[in-house]
Amino acid sequence: MVGLPPIAELRQHLARQLPEQLIPTVYVELSSLPLTANGKLDRKALPDPDQHRAAATTVTALPSTPIEHTLHDIWAEVLHTDAVGVHDNFFELGGHSLLATQVVSRVRAAFHTEITVAALFDTPTIAGLAAVLSGQMFGEEPELEEFRF
Repeated sequence: MVGLPPIAELRQHLARQLPEQLIPTVYVELSSLPLTANGKLDRKALPDPDQHRAAATTVTALPSTPIEHTLHDIWAEVLHTDAVGVHDNFFELGGHSLLATQVVSRVRAAFHTEITVAALFDTPTIAGLAAVLSGQMFGEEPELEEFRF
C-alpha cells in the first residue's frame, strides 16, 4: 500500500475542486475496498468513520479567554465532542451548514449580539470567531480580563 498523502495536502487539493462543505472531514486509508461475493461494494464492511474521527482529532490549543471558553462549550455541544482546539476548523471537525446555524443561534443567545452564518464560514475557528465577537462587543481592542459572564 502506497499510503495517503498528508491530510492537509488532501484538503488543499480538494479545496481547489470542491466547495468547503463537500470536503471530507475524515480520511480512512484502505488497502482495497471490501466487496461482496457478487463483486459489489460491501458498504457494511467499510470502517466506521466516527472511530477514525476521534483518533484523528487532537486538541492543539485550549481556550484561554471567557469568550473562547463559551464558544468551546457551544462547539463541543453542537459537534458532540470535547476534542476541540481554538484553532481547529469547525468544518474539518464535522461541522456543516445546518450545524453552523445552530452555532450562530447559540452564540447570539450567549453573547446577546448579532452574528451571521457567513461570519462562521469566514472565520471557522474558535479563536477567529472570538476575535470577531470581541471586536463587535468591545471595539478594536477589548479588555477581556474585565469581561464577565
